[in-house]
Amino acid sequence: MHGTAVAEIADIMSAAAAEKSRLVVLAALDDSNAAHEVLRVAANFARMAPGGELHLIHVIEDMPPAVALVPRPVGLGITSAELVAEARQRLDQRAAEAREQFDGRLATHVAAGSAWKQILQLAIDLQADVILVGTHGRAGVKRVLLGSVAECVVRKASCPVIVVREKDYHAFVPPEIEPACPECLQAQRQTGGGTLWCARHSEQHPHAQLHYEVPRSFTAGSQLIRH
Repeated sequence: MHGTAVAEIADIMSAAAAEKSRLVVLAALDDSNAAHEVLRVAANFARMAPGGELHLIHVIEDMPPAVALVPRPVGLGITSAELVAEARQRLDQRAAEAREQFDGRLATHVAAGSAWKQILQLAIDLQADVILVGTHGRAGVKRVLLGSVAECVVRKASCPVIVVREKDYHAFVPPEIEPACPECLQAQRQTGGGTLWCARHSEQHPHAQLHYEVPRSFTAGSQLIRH
């Protein structure tokens, strides 16, 4: 997630919470390790306002909703009721993990059917302010995001959607993007972000971008840059 995008979404959610004294955060969780990061980020958002609510949803996709609670005949493998029980148990574990990070209203939801439809249906029913989904891989935001679930949620949702992936600039950098300068990163770490660039890059940054610091005394209209 880009920091600016997160800040913009946070502003939107804070404004919404101020208007209605309620901030509904919906986190879609699956069985992958990505769920832990989705949960962490969702808890952070839910803590942003006094009226924050954290809702966790897990969708069982391989079971028709119409027979979700009807046991299958003996000898045909796990029953539908057992699938639901396992899903609830996993979700209860996620809820316990969330409770360590968020002490406000927390609710869990198990649904069966098409995952993206169930996520969006719950979002509408709750009037969610933001939805969080996770990604499984590094192949881009295409069809690796909870299968094609996140892609559908992003396209069809009526509220902001955050696609969460664990930050790791060491494991993968797209071939079109230059790796970060190690000296610049060291300067940032040593100064807590007070210095962004190393001595070599402080005069002229290698990327085709304009980097400048906004002074603390900055007021609207005091600077203007035209392209």
